[in-house]
Amino acid sequence: MAEINLALTKEGWYLTDEGVEELKRTSEKPTANYIIRIALNSDLRPIGRKFLPADINSGRVEKLEGPCVLQVQKVRNASAPKDNEESQGAPRMLRLQMTDGHTNAVGLEFKHLSQISLDTPPGTKVKILGTVQVKNGILLLDDSKISVLGGEVDHMMEKWELQRSLAKHSRSNIGREGGAPPFVPFGQKCVRNEEVDSRELDTRKTLVSTSVVKTADENEEFEKQRLAAIAEVAKNKEGTRTFGGGGNAGGNLVNTGSRDSYRRGDRGDRDSYRQRREERTERTEESSRPEGNYRELGSYREQPNYRELGNYRELVRALTF
Repeated sequence: MAEINLALTKEGWYLTDEGVEELKRTSEKPTANYIIRIALNSDLRPIGRKFLPADINSGRVEKLEGPCVLQVQKVRNASAPKDNEESQGAPRMLRLQMTDGHTNAVGLEFKHLSQISLDTPPGTKVKILGTVQVKNGILLLDDSKISVLGGEVDHMMEKWELQRSLAKHSRSNIGREGGAPPFVPFGQKCVRNEEVDSRELDTRKTLVSTSVVKTADENEEFEKQRLAAIAEVAKNKEGTRTFGGGGNAGGNLVNTGSRDSYRRGDRGDRDSYRQRREERTERTEESSRPEGNYRELGSYREQPNYRELGNYRELVRALTF
């Protein structure tokens, strides 16, 4: 067992003990070469052992020492659109996604790879040779750094072929019924089956706005009604106004006659009213004047030199206490 593992490691095959035991079941006297032939057509993910650094995609790894066998997961042309990777509009630059069964790594076609193309199926085994430079987590590959071993994994091949057939079918339906519309380059006018005249569309409109013109008779009738309404409002303003429901309610208010007489210049009522108000004010002041101290204060104020008696406030305070 140890000799087989040592021989496998020397060839770049890093397999787990359980994986080796699984591959040895089909032979009574298995050898390293026999296990390698079986492993070529097997998926490395359940039987592979870790070899790639865990931080190989972080950008901290600068190189990878071979030999080691990796499994191709996917191949695409990074310089072409994803929907048309076979385009010849740009130089080919293949991007390989590979794995040792546990860790994925990305390899880039730094120089032309003669043994790998877009027709390389997933599950193909490749061997990394020598020292491979790693830049920003990407392995820089050329023919001197990689060798294709081959191999076919059935379930991976079936899925890959199905995806390719669906892609070709969708591209072949371009321009047909149910497919994508054909590409029209810039500057070329699209041809329509029907040309619609804008004037014909105008005649199809259901909502047509028309201007309403009033006749002379309608204008004259409207003017008569307006003048009648104005006259009615003016007539209502000349009527007698009552407040508070009429009658004697609000009798203290000035009636219409008094207002008219005042407007005509009759000053008698106003003077008599002013005189009565002054009399009421005097009576109120006399009734509210305090006796005693107020009179004494008045006697002081009658003296010519009452200002010399000191502060007026102190004098009032002395008289009240």
